[in-house]
Amino acid sequence: MYCPNCSSEASKDQKFCRLCGMELQAVAELIRDQTPSLKCARTGNAAFLPWQRTMLVWGFIAMLVGVAVGAALKMLTKENIHPAGAFTPYISVLAMLVALLGIGLMCYPILQAAWVNPRKSKRSLMPHELTTGMQTDLLNEAPASIVEHTTEFLERSELRINVRDTANQNE
Repeated sequence: MYCPNCSSEASKDQKFCRLCGMELQAVAELIRDQTPSLKCARTGNAAFLPWQRTMLVWGFIAMLVGVAVGAALKMLTKENIHPAGAFTPYISVLAMLVALLGIGLMCYPILQAAWVNPRKSKRSLMPHELTTGMQTDLLNEAPASIVEHTTEFLERSELRINVRDTANQNE
């Protein structure tokens, strides 16, 4: 996770940013609420939907049938046996097309699960970009800027500085 105030990297279990002091738990909750698709990706739930499993099964069956028919026709053709007569080469080509169709049916759900709906996001967001579109009005208070923290630090440190007189006492 990245701090939305100073963009420094922070671990998930940090309560406050180590660089600017911003509260990160509220930010993490906002991010989790606003990005439900990331929540599913983090859980590692790689299960397919029922229709995708059906496509995988039917694709596997079509591929096996195509390969089996093509292999059987190829072996029979080597022995000079033509079960379909002059149409045997055409049936072999059809068997290869069925096998390729089966492979395509198996690949489609896998590719679809790998792609994150390209219509919604034209490009994937980098981790530091995930916090830029946050709704900051949902935070308890406005985050303090780095300048405010620096000013407070310098004001406190000025009070503690002991000024030594380096001038020569004899003058």
